[in-house]
Amino acid sequence: MTNPYSCKSCRSQFQISPQDESFYKKISVPTPEICPDCRSRKRLAYRNERTLYKRKCDLCKKSIISIYAEDKPFPVYCQDCFWGDKWDALDFNAEPDFTRPFFEQFAELMKRVPRLAIVNKQSENSEYCNYSFANKNCYLTFGNHYEEDCLYGHYSTRNRNCIDYLWLYKSELCYECIFSKNCYRSIFLDHCEDCQNCFFSVDLKNCSNCLFCSNLRHKEYHIFNKPYSREEFIKQLNSYGLNVYENFAKAEDFYKGEFRKKFPFRAVYQTNCENCEGDNHENSKNLKGCFDCTACEDCSYGFQMDETYSSMDLNCMGYDRSELCYQTIGCSGIFNCIACDSCWHDNDLAYCNSCFSSKDCFGCISLNKKSNCILNKQYSREEYEKLRLKLIGHMNQTGEWGDFFPISPFDYEESVANEYFPETQKSAKKIQKPDNDALVCVSCDKNYKLIPQELKFYAEMGIPSPRKCPACRHYARIELRNPRHLWDRACSKCGVAIQTAYTPDCPEIVYCEKCYLEMVY
Repeated sequence: MTNPYSCKSCRSQFQISPQDESFYKKISVPTPEICPDCRSRKRLAYRNERTLYKRKCDLCKKSIISIYAEDKPFPVYCQDCFWGDKWDALDFNAEPDFTRPFFEQFAELMKRVPRLAIVNKQSENSEYCNYSFANKNCYLTFGNHYEEDCLYGHYSTRNRNCIDYLWLYKSELCYECIFSKNCYRSIFLDHCEDCQNCFFSVDLKNCSNCLFCSNLRHKEYHIFNKPYSREEFIKQLNSYGLNVYENFAKAEDFYKGEFRKKFPFRAVYQTNCENCEGDNHENSKNLKGCFDCTACEDCSYGFQMDETYSSMDLNCMGYDRSELCYQTIGCSGIFNCIACDSCWHDNDLAYCNSCFSSKDCFGCISLNKKSNCILNKQYSREEYEKLRLKLIGHMNQTGEWGDFFPISPFDYEESVANEYFPETQKSAKKIQKPDNDALVCVSCDKNYKLIPQELKFYAEMGIPSPRKCPACRHYARIELRNPRHLWDRACSKCGVAIQTAYTPDCPEIVYCEKCYLEMVY
């Protein structure tokens, strides 16, 4: 390990390992001058997931939902217009100017090139969803795919009739469940699998009819990890009166507070992983400083990635395989790409935004099936290679090469960065003026609505309707996630040194992997 570097942004100390140095040399970029957290923050500031606006498509003029407010300087197109043949992104081109910084020129291009209003493909009756694919009858879900009749979900796949959830997979009739899969008719679950009729519980597998339980396997009719007869369990469950708001809120507060001090927690959640550092990994190998990864290998400083290999400094990577990438966010199926955002199925791109099925492009925006382009201008193969090398040399001289974009099309409070690195308490802009039927959130005093679909869900589940708006419920939900950091501490049972996502001063009981497995099995 080399001597620590001082981050030029936050002044914290960070390390650059020999493996990091080897990767930088492999892709020909300089070592970074800011720490992994600040690099991630910079990328996340470029991504707006949840702040939506009503506006008009600048081409066909119809009313649309967009992640871009009407005050943005560039045109915004609806799905049909963006993917249609009535315009050409190459018409908005510029020539490189080697007397000025590259980022200054890219900022000018950003103000002219049309953008896709929202990332929402092949969906039905799901207009208010972003970074979504193949959904039906969904509302305010973000980063969700192949879902039906779902509301207020985030980063989830193949669920039906679920509300207020995060990282949920193949589940139905679930409410306020996170990091769980294959669950049915359950409320407030965390890291649970193959469970049904379970409530306010953590780390259950193949369980049913459990209330306030943790670390159980193949159990039914348990309360606080103690067995009950079916009749007594139903009697005890009914005694909580969870259909009454005050009782439900009391149970929720207990679950989020005192309950979590009663049972041990696993130091990190990893399944079928080898030599992985970080939390919430599955089927992965050789990960360093990574969190929330599935089927990834040989990556560092990656967050929320699927099918990603031999890459560094990534966020929100999609389900199609990506490899040899650096400083990218919101991409899927890309190879050998540097500093790209929202690019899909591309090869050999650098500093591109919203480019699709393209290759050999540099500093381009909104291209589809293009190659050998710089700043949205078409070149021959020979011209492109010559200009690309000259531009990289120029960016090395200006200190820009290898860094992510310093500018964003979004306000900071609109971006995902504000969730992980809160900067201000400024109010987000409202989509529209509320009408007389709107409720008032008890947390932020903003107006919100309960739509008929969710009222039906609450009645079917026998729970009260929420008193907080969807945004405040989302922020409360992500508070249950562990930080994307690891700390050194001792196993609460055997005392062995461990690394965990639980801080040394947190009240939770934390077990090493050996003690955890002995407890649950």
